[in-house]
Amino acid sequence: MKKILIAIVLAVVIVNCFSALADSMTGINIVMADELLSPLEGILVISVLAAVFAVVGFVVAVSLFGALLIAGVAGILALVVAGVSVFWPVLLVAGALLLIKRTQQSPAN
Repeated sequence: MKKILIAIVLAVVIVNCFSALADSMTGINIVMADELLSPLEGILVISVLAAVFAVVGFVVAVSLFGALLIAGVAGILALVVAGVSVFWPVLLVAGALLLIKRTQQSPAN
């Protein structure tokens, strides 16, 4: 627990230092409701926006992967159905021959 608190304090100090440094170097100011945000608030707003964009990107990537997976499974299933529908007489004869061969090889009681 002590290490977590130290990590949180260090993160807050680093963010505060870097936000002031970024504000002085870039001069980017964020205005919300006709009010200028402090450097820390600006970094927090940018961090929240980055997190939202990351979540949206993750959702889009998972959706795209899911759509590709569904399309691939549907394509493979269509090929299997097409193959079975074309070769069903051959499969029927092969199954009948296999059944006949199996019954002839079984020992008599």
